Amino acid sequence: MLSYYFETQLFWLLIILVVLTLNLNKMKKVGLLFVLVFSLVSCSNDDVKMEGFPSLESGRWELAENISLVPYYNSISTPQYKETYVFDKGKFSKTRIKDNKTTTVSGTYTTVTTATQMNLELTYTAANDLIESCTVLKESLYINKEGKLNNNLKDCDPTLLVYTKLK
Repeated sequence: MLSYYFETQLFWLLIILVVLTLNLNKMKKVGLLFVLVFSLVSCSNDDVKMEGFPSLESGRWELAENISLVPYYNSISTPQYKETYVFDKGKFSKTRIKDNKTTTVSGTYTTVTTATQMNLELTYTAANDLIESCTVLKESLYINKEGKLNNNLKDCDPTLLVYTKLK
């Protein structure tokens, strides 16, 4: 199967060949080719390839640190429990091990990529204590350009949870 980028390039090449074979005068062909080449250059595949972001597929992320967003607050930077997310083809699971008790929940996720981060919206199948959110059954996370997975709770909880991808 051809990649999206290659298919796009092939499409534009065929359009240029059709224009060259049209029965137009030389100036019209040059002008039309200029417009086509400009369109080809401006249509990049930046939104298709998520360069700079680690892949979510078959990815396992582990809680690495807690960061207080409140100034002068005595924050514990090392998590007091173990927590992981596993993402695989639109589905995820979240596991927390605390006080020798393991709890796992799951659901689906969608992504939206911007220039500075990849946003994830997680939807859980049932209410539970592991959902870190201001709303019911939804959790919002993002991956920044440094490749860290972070929670997005600044409006309702002044603690930033930072996850790193395991190899």
